[in-house]
Amino acid sequence: MKKIQYLIFLLCAVVGFSCSVDEGCRTSRSVFLELGIYHVNKTDTSRIVSAMYIDSLTVRGLKFDSLAKKYVYVDSIIYNRMRGLSKINLPLHNFEPVSIFEITFNNKTITKNILTGKNDTTLILNKKDTLTISHENKDDYLSLECGTIKIHSIDTANIIKHFADSIKIINRIVNNVNAENIQIYK
Repeated sequence: MKKIQYLIFLLCAVVGFSCSVDEGCRTSRSVFLELGIYHVNKTDTSRIVSAMYIDSLTVRGLKFDSLAKKYVYVDSIIYNRMRGLSKINLPLHNFEPVSIFEITFNNKTITKNILTGKNDTTLILNKKDTLTISHENKDDYLSLECGTIKIHSIDTANIIKHFADSIKIINRIVNNVNAENIQIYK
């Protein structure tokens, strides 16, 4: 009887220790480009950069249609009139070297009028910028059980400036680590 109990215990121990969890599968398999929106306040002696929270933001994916010779929408709306954002996450194309997004900004800016001493409110309505990102796509091996994920290496980033003043690449590697890749400035 004791031998049977010992064998059952030994069998349970072997089965319990033989089950292992692959840590690679616990990591996020989602890969997004993180874009930060910033406001630059310039004075005669300094330049102060701070996060800019947008009143309303809409983002859609675009693709150039060579037959129609124009950009057409390819994705559903990624962000639809989202409020209070200063950062957004954008999915890059996994099999094409260029990703294009239309970003629509609606914002209200309050500045102090030097002449009157009162606050002036400036409304920015439906300003559409087109963000074009050229990137290289690579497979990153996680494990045999988990497979691979696509990571991207940003070559260039350009923006048609209706709202934004400039753009800067901060981190060229877009992977499953939450890190800001691109900053746009107003």
